[in-house]
Amino acid sequence: MDIKIEFHWQLSHLGEQHDIDKVLFDMLEAVQTEGSLRKATEKIQVSYRYAWGLLNKWESVLGQPLVKLERGRGASLAPAGEKLMHGQRHLNASFSPELDNFSTQFKREFESLINQDDTDGFNIFASHGLAVGTLRDLINQQSDFQLDLHFHGSLESLRALRNGDCHIAGFHIPVGELGHRLSKDYLDLINEDSHQLIYVVKRNQGLMVANGNPKQVQDIHSLIQPDLTFINRQADSGTRLLLDQLLQADNIQPAQIRGYSHEEFTHMAVAAMVASGAADVGFGIAPMADKFNLEFIPLVWEHYCLAVPRQLMEDARVGEIIALLKSQQFHGKLAGFSGYNTEKSGAYISFGEVFSGS
Repeated sequence: MDIKIEFHWQLSHLGEQHDIDKVLFDMLEAVQTEGSLRKATEKIQVSYRYAWGLLNKWESVLGQPLVKLERGRGASLAPAGEKLMHGQRHLNASFSPELDNFSTQFKREFESLINQDDTDGFNIFASHGLAVGTLRDLINQQSDFQLDLHFHGSLESLRALRNGDCHIAGFHIPVGELGHRLSKDYLDLINEDSHQLIYVVKRNQGLMVANGNPKQVQDIHSLIQPDLTFINRQADSGTRLLLDQLLQADNIQPAQIRGYSHEEFTHMAVAAMVASGAADVGFGIAPMADKFNLEFIPLVWEHYCLAVPRQLMEDARVGEIIALLKSQQFHGKLAGFSGYNTEKSGAYISFGEVFSGS
């Protein structure tokens, strides 16, 4: 059984209610990326006639054009179309992980009710990321057990592991000296005697800015520019811990950064805020900058690992997780993401390699 919860838009206008078809949002997104209405229809696999009808309907309801068509110059989004697209993007980016968490928990409880026993599920609490989401999808498509993935910050996930609320925890920590400085927070929760670390991916974190870098952001010190608005990640996320270390190393106080207290809970939500113009710069992973057509300024490589209790290392499900991390399917799905390195995926890695700073 799989349960998926999605957003549904409904507009009330002049006493009538209108349900906004998801295809409209898909089309607006495709127009922006393709620069042509015909190419957009081909991308989302609807007819040109259907696309015209959909646009005419919603432009009539809203009283505003959604797409600008110019002879010889293709198509672009009008302000109302851009606003709708960014609204949908921000909703998905901000709340989809929470909805995934809810649907995962509800599915487990519902299956337990139907079967009158515990299902053969496996819980991972993990920091939000594309690699661990890809792993979950592959396992649920191919394996005999279901992997229940709950997105939480790195330290929150490790606390859940310590408290027995999950089988495995996924976390990330910067490579080198920055990671060594942060190690105490992690080593208060896991240790080499009780846990084995399995490598998922090495990934790059940096600054995401609008295409063309209009505010000329260069590095972490650029965040104190008075005309620049920042969007942050939540406390206890590995990304927030990393950012705070970078600020400390550059002698920057949080109060110097306009927007430091404005938080989002995923890399995707941060990227969506920058893409919509609600913020000038965010801190996150390279693939999210690509997804939202942003420029990426790389700053730090980091390890993304799974912490597995040693008593589970002989469990067949752990063996399947390791095999999939090493598989060509996993590597192939991440091959198109910039800032990701899968050379060590599925390998055992020592605490010294991750936390010593060497």
